[in-house]
Amino acid sequence: MSSISPYDEALLIIKQHPGTSGAAGLAKLVLSLYNATCGYAFRECVDSLDDRLTALSLRLVQHYAAHGETEDLQAAGKILADDLYPGLWEMGVAMSQARETTRRRWKEEEAAREAAEIAEAEKAFMSDAKRRAIPAAVAEAMIEFEDGKLDSSYYSYGDWRRKTISRDQVSASIREHGTGFVNWNPESSCMLGIILEGRLHYVYADYDLREQYLASLNPPVDES
Repeated sequence: MSSISPYDEALLIIKQHPGTSGAAGLAKLVLSLYNATCGYAFRECVDSLDDRLTALSLRLVQHYAAHGETEDLQAAGKILADDLYPGLWEMGVAMSQARETTRRRWKEEEAAREAAEIAEAEKAFMSDAKRRAIPAAVAEAMIEFEDGKLDSSYYSYGDWRRKTISRDQVSASIREHGTGFVNWNPESSCMLGIILEGRLHYVYADYDLREQYLASLNPPVDES
C-alpha cells in the first residue's frame, strides 16, 4: 500500500501523464475536493478513468470524508489550480457559478409563484364574507392568548413575518370583518384569518375546538 497521501499519488500520476483524459479526470476531482467553488460532478471526473485510477478516485473521496481538508489536499489543489490545470479550475468555477445562478432563478420563480397564489387566495378570502362566517364568540374561544397577546403571521414582500397583536385587536377585527379558516396557508390548516389594517394575519386556532366546530356544521345523519 502506498505510504504517500492519495492527493500526492494523484498529483504524481497527473504530472507523469499530462494532457491525458485520466490526468484531467483526477485533476477535476482533486480540484472539486480542494474548493467547493470548483464543482465538477463525480461522474464527469471518473467517466474516463480505468480501474486503477477509479480506485484511486474512491480513495481520494474516502480520505476527504474521513479527514476533511488536509494540508496535502491544499497543496495539491493549489498546484493544479495555479500551475498544471488553471483552465480546468476556471471552467469548474464558471460551471459552479452558472449552477448557482440557475438555482437562484428557480428560487425566485418559485417565490413569485407562491406570492401570486397567496395574494389570490387572500384576496378571495377578504372579498367573500361567506369565508369569514364563524360566529365571533366561537372564533374568539378558539384562540389562545398569553397575557392578552399572541403572535400572528402575515405574508409580505415574499416572506412570512410575525407580529404581536392584542386580544382587543383580534376581537375588534372579528366583530367588524368576521373570520374563517385559511386552509391554503402552508404552515398549518388550523389557522384563522384576521384582517388588520387591510392585511390578512394568520393566528392558530385550538385544534379540538376547531374540529368540534367543523363537526357541528355537518352533524352525523341518523340512518335508523
